[in-house]
Amino acid sequence: MKVTYTGRQVELSPAQSTKLTAEFDKIAKLLDNGRGEAEAHVVLKHERHLNEVEITIPNQVHDLVGHGSDPDLFAAIHSAIGKLEAQAVKVREKQRDGKRAPRDSEAGAKAEI
Repeated sequence: MKVTYTGRQVELSPAQSTKLTAEFDKIAKLLDNGRGEAEAHVVLKHERHLNEVEITIPNQVHDLVGHGSDPDLFAAIHSAIGKLEAQAVKVREKQRDGKRAPRDSEAGAKAEI
């Protein structure tokens, strides 16, 4: 997964970004079966005493967006990632279960009569 960080009054060290990349890989497996095609855009803001995080992942139909806010930066990021995981699981289930099944031969025979 390609992750882009934008910091507004906040910057992440390379060690911190590698830790977060491992968490994004779990979401990437849900969305694109581990092909590495998914992208994520992370916006980090710091206002007064609160860190706000917005993570956007463009998907086939609509974008997945997770918001998190907390005085601790990593708690805010983990909150946003948790929300994204829930959305990714829901999208994955819709894709998997939303496929149509073939018609039963009995139902088709009754409709012809």
